[in-house]
Amino acid sequence: MSAETYIAKTIENAPDAIASHVRWKISLMLAARMREPLSARAIRSLQHPEECSIRKWLVSEHTLHLRGTPEYHAALELHTAFHGQMLAIANLINAGDYEQAERLLNAAEPFQNTSTALANAIMALDRTPAGKPAAQKERQPAMRKTV
Repeated sequence: MSAETYIAKTIENAPDAIASHVRWKISLMLAARMREPLSARAIRSLQHPEECSIRKWLVSEHTLHLRGTPEYHAALELHTAFHGQMLAIANLINAGDYEQAERLLNAAEPFQNTSTALANAIMALDRTPAGKPAAQKERQPAMRKTV
């Protein structure tokens, strides 16, 4: 099973990041259900969160304005944690233990909770006041005082 098409996607915003996150979950589920190992490239991507398109987005110019926020730091930490969960499942898939991989994919703890927490953290970035540039107010003509 190859995740090649998902690895190269460029992420520019939170909805793109969520889409990438969901594609990885689907890739793992399909690999487990179809009883197919993951590609070496997919495993490498899981082993190296810093090379992931979500991480690249998190450290890109798109999120510069979020760097000092707790939401940003939470997203970084949860992204790394989620990679650890995905890698554990991917290792089971590639070892041929498809049943255990499916059990972990469907279990609330730790996979689903970590996945949900990461998705929530990504969406929180979109709602963070520091995360949105201040709206430009329309310039009103100055009121003239009449006497």
